[in-house]
Amino acid sequence: MAEIKLTDELVALETRAWREIQEGRLTVETAGAVQAAITAHALASGESRYAVEQALKARVRYPAEAPAPEEGV
Repeated sequence: MAEIKLTDELVALETRAWREIQEGRLTVETAGAVQAAITAHALASGESRYAVEQALKARVRYPAEAPAPEEGV
């Protein structure tokens, strides 16, 4: 399966929503903005909305571990 390309704007919106969720203060406005952006991105890219949402959540909530710094550098 090809990797779904996500925009910086989409990642920023989901990051904001995830932060609000963790702080117990997610607003309807934030949630709605994320869902609208996901839907628009899915339509523009030809991907399913579900696939875009899953890729986005994975990117924001489970980022790849940064590699350990090399010793002696």
